[in-house]
Amino acid sequence: MIINVEGYNFMCLLKQPVFYEDFLMTGHSRFFWTLFVLLSIMSAVPAAEEPFPNVLFIMVDEMRWDALAANRSDNVYKTPALDRLAAEGTRFTHAYTVAAVCVSSRHSFFTSRYSHVHGATDNQVPIRTAQILLPGIMKQLGYETAISGKLHFSPNDKDYDFDYFRSFGNEGPKTLQTWPQYLSQKYTPAQRQLKDAPFRGDKLGGDLGRLEYPKEDTQSFWITDRAVEFLHIRDKSKPFFLFVSYLEPHSPSHLAEPYWSQFLAEKDRVKLPSTFVPGLAPKPEDGITRNGRAWVSDPEIAKSMTAAYHAKVKHVDDNIERLLDGLKKAGLDKNTLIIFTADHGNMLGDHNRWFKGVQYEGSIRIPLLVKAPENSAYAETFNQGKTVSRLIESIDVMPTLLDIIGKPLPDDPGFQGKSFTKLVAGNDPGWKNIVYSERRGMLVRDSKYKLIKNEEESGGGYLLFDLENDPEETQNLAGETALQSVFEELKKKLDAWQKEEPPVPKYPGLEPKFPPAEEKRNKEQRRDRRQPAQ
Repeated sequence: MIINVEGYNFMCLLKQPVFYEDFLMTGHSRFFWTLFVLLSIMSAVPAAEEPFPNVLFIMVDEMRWDALAANRSDNVYKTPALDRLAAEGTRFTHAYTVAAVCVSSRHSFFTSRYSHVHGATDNQVPIRTAQILLPGIMKQLGYETAISGKLHFSPNDKDYDFDYFRSFGNEGPKTLQTWPQYLSQKYTPAQRQLKDAPFRGDKLGGDLGRLEYPKEDTQSFWITDRAVEFLHIRDKSKPFFLFVSYLEPHSPSHLAEPYWSQFLAEKDRVKLPSTFVPGLAPKPEDGITRNGRAWVSDPEIAKSMTAAYHAKVKHVDDNIERLLDGLKKAGLDKNTLIIFTADHGNMLGDHNRWFKGVQYEGSIRIPLLVKAPENSAYAETFNQGKTVSRLIESIDVMPTLLDIIGKPLPDDPGFQGKSFTKLVAGNDPGWKNIVYSERRGMLVRDSKYKLIKNEEESGGGYLLFDLENDPEETQNLAGETALQSVFEELKKKLDAWQKEEPPVPKYPGLEPKFPPAEEKRNKEQRRDRRQPAQ
């Protein structure tokens, strides 16, 4: 029964019937009698459970940790929206992807499993068998699930338990308009052509150029618009899990105004890394075997591509500001968990390399920000502008997310990540001191040292770096007698980690889903793993 008191509707359950003639009163008597009925029956109504928090999971592609201004000591680049989120939440300065390539990393984020365990060990390589995925868990918990942007799972025509699927490209069930469809309906092919491309024909710089159509029609703006649209058309009887996944700052470097002008203003001021050597050619062990896009030796191209990269970071930062503003205007900001991260980094000329897929810091170290719902018990520990410098792996994000919404993962070794909620609260003295990553070789690092095992196709061998004293990773200490015990201990950990292959975990009421097509799995396992990631 709904009782209206001074314009407010109260939904109540009555144990005793209320008859029509009882309401035939006017004035104050009617108001007080109604209020008496309301108060007398409230004890018979069970208290409503606190609603589950909503979840806004923002991922960008190929953003290294120090592309976030808050992670820098200088004032060269600006990311005001993300810096504000960092000031309102918690910033993790030493977060690492467990796989420095898109497909592998994204599966690890959504399974809390290392890539050699779930099987998607490279781009175009599908998982080994059906998995328990985060969107499926959220649906099982009663959430409406949505994606706007890039997923990059294989096969790419499944919905992966997203109720609402807006694709940046050619993914998902395609029952809703995609960004390429939107763009082709609005502009002719000629209108979509790049202008002012300074390095046409170059393997790396050839995709840099100016877009003639306005920023409002770019991919990142479209992704944001569709995400905010979802906030208004969603099923309001359910909490939501919204995955907003931007391709930027990943290539191609197509820039609309004002980002093209930012690129022009900054390209000549770029300071190249100290490990960049002009004119340096790759050696066989560098593994640059396909088309050379993952290697750069021309200073002009390196500066221009770096400036374009940071212009794209600003583009996505502007859209994250729009997204968070849309969340606030919809009245959803106080009960929403916000997570921001990247699938991997970009070398940006470190050691003359570009893109990702290697085990240097520029490729594997990523930004990570978490802001708890303001009305949750975790707000007190997470929403103080705190900085956490302990080592974090990307597989730790999923168990943390589920902890914060009050639905922790089952204690199953198949979920290999660990929630860092206690770490942030300062009461997890046993937090791990080790992170791992793999793709074109593998690594283990602790708080001081990093050991890289190179892939056999690139000559094999090991690299040992002292990250405290050599953060740019220039001095290989693998042969130093004084560090032999350090080397052996890290090698032992690395070998043991690679042997860990726990079975697919169990989740109550949920079966593993979306197995790979066996024919594709067999074919892609045979691809040349030496190819550089792009």
